[in-house]
Amino acid sequence: MKHLILLLGIAILSMTFTACDEDAPIGDPSNGSIDASVYVAVGNSLTAGYQSGALFEEAQMYSFPNLIAQQIGTAEFVQPTIAYPGTGDLMLLQQIINGQPVITYNGANLAYPTNMTTHLKPYHNLGIPGSILADAIDTSDAVVRGTQRANPFYALVLRDQSVFGKSVLDQAIALQPTLMTFWFGCNDVFGYAASGGTRGTNIGVGGHPRGTMPTERAVFDEFIKKAFGLMKLSIPDAKVLVGNIPNVTKNPLFFTVPRKIPNPTNPEQMLDIYYHTSSDNVAAVGENDYVLLTAQAELLKGVGLHPNNPLPSQYVLDAAEVAIAEDAVEKFNMILEQEAAAHGYVLVDVNQLMSDLNSGGVKVAGETYTSNYITGGVFSLDGVHLMPRGNALVANYFIDAMNSAYGANIRMIAPNTVPGFTAPSGMGKRGVVPWRLSVDFPTDFHRIFGVQ
Repeated sequence: MKHLILLLGIAILSMTFTACDEDAPIGDPSNGSIDASVYVAVGNSLTAGYQSGALFEEAQMYSFPNLIAQQIGTAEFVQPTIAYPGTGDLMLLQQIINGQPVITYNGANLAYPTNMTTHLKPYHNLGIPGSILADAIDTSDAVVRGTQRANPFYALVLRDQSVFGKSVLDQAIALQPTLMTFWFGCNDVFGYAASGGTRGTNIGVGGHPRGTMPTERAVFDEFIKKAFGLMKLSIPDAKVLVGNIPNVTKNPLFFTVPRKIPNPTNPEQMLDIYYHTSSDNVAAVGENDYVLLTAQAELLKGVGLHPNNPLPSQYVLDAAEVAIAEDAVEKFNMILEQEAAAHGYVLVDVNQLMSDLNSGGVKVAGETYTSNYITGGVFSLDGVHLMPRGNALVANYFIDAMNSAYGANIRMIAPNTVPGFTAPSGMGKRGVVPWRLSVDFPTDFHRIFGVQ
């Protein structure tokens, strides 16, 4: 089992327990024109309930689709439940040492859904961690695809394609949903950004080598048209909500690590961080570049603190790469908006939610949530995926859209009624601790890098 002390300037002040503080209901609850009998969710890890580096049942219980299913009264909403500690490399907040959170890595683990052989139809939550838009309509063998991409979730979620349907949408349609949420496309940008611009999902038709950029706009447009066309043809009466794509730099993976580091011998002096650019030059991190959270272990070893020992390119998303990612998000969201409207689907502006969290925060039931790492109460320990309270905020955005579009009065979720961080066994029921850390972020070198 691996351990990492996150020396990012986090000083723990207190652990505050929160009480239920949901606003009083206004009017009688109603689903309006929504038929909640069969709800199906398709998407990637954000749909699946993936959290802190793994997919496991305690987190899946609070996936945003499962929260929605509970709010609208869907009788059956089955997910591919994976027993703790799940599939992936689960991160756990163990303790606080000298004001620094200590993160435990459980180690790479592969576990199968506990209901893989007993649930004899497609899952209602068809979120596949690591999937891209193309996977919504890809009919290739899930086992082969998973092997090629080193991703076990294709086979774990899709299972017997010859019986349940070859693609994600085929399996979703087989259930004949009356309500559906569609949130694909994030990884068509995020794969590029999270690799510091070193990998991508493009197929190579736009002049750039395959696998080096975000998915091409024309390709994204083609796949959305095919996906929505198939859905409209096969389930014409289903009510469909489409989530758009957040700006990738709005999550803690990108903005938690500072761009400059105080000199331990002279705290008034700020030291540059150096990195290999995509053109294999060495440059200092600039004000419009982002040092990824994954770079921390390298920085603690001294990598990146001298031009002769720069960080590898995958640890920095530079300004030019940021522009590429932001351009892709803008174009993809335009496509999603246009095609959702053309097919009579409701667009859910999750991009706006993430922007609000990043600029001032979102206040719900007496608490303010932000995108800050650990302190914000939204993102899990991997700095990318949402903890249960973050999923509650996303669920509320979808619920608000349902209320507006379908004349419903579905109750919102008070995020402080669901758990905070996952934790080791014995620290809360089944590994989940229902509290949120209260912390601040000092700027001195001692707290950032633990230098005495």
